[in-house]
Amino acid sequence: MLSKPMKFALIATIALPAAIAAPVQAQSQAQPQGEAQASAMAQPTEGTVVYDAAGNQVGTIKTVAAPNFVIDTGKNTATLAVSSLGQGPKGPVIGFTRDELDAAVEKAAAETAAALAAAIVVDAPVHASDGVTVIGKISEVAEADFVLDTGTAKVKLPRTAVANGPNGLFIGMTAQQFADATKSAATGQM
Repeated sequence: MLSKPMKFALIATIALPAAIAAPVQAQSQAQPQGEAQASAMAQPTEGTVVYDAAGNQVGTIKTVAAPNFVIDTGKNTATLAVSSLGQGPKGPVIGFTRDELDAAVEKAAAETAAALAAAIVVDAPVHASDGVTVIGKISEVAEADFVLDTGTAKVKLPRTAVANGPNGLFIGMTAQQFADATKSAATGQM
């Protein structure tokens, strides 16, 4: 029986050029099983099966990059804090069932997509990958793409080329990389 609550953050990864993530808060419960098990859980390994509190399989650890790990449920992947893992009779345990984790990932993805769609509007500045340098402003918006006016050129980009950051929209390129790419496109070399 699991009894000690541990908070952790669930980060649903979305396939965007800049690999952005959206946090969702949840709780996990774990029972201390001794020093050896606690240290073993601090360093989960790829391929390890993760279970829910009832002993049902939630997913498999895909990668580990402390302090987080990526779990694959077979339907979705999610980045979780290593500290969210507890120890159960079958192995590592998290405070989600497979269905609950899939639902949390899908909800976070939908919220992230909605926030991004709402941010792609005329006159919105778009930053370079540093999140600070403004490379242009959106001048036109269509269903699948938008036009970025850099002041020297107008560039049509797919909506998937940008992500939301702390300072607004950004692309996964430095200002110099973007300038080089748009120069190449203008001369037909891209």
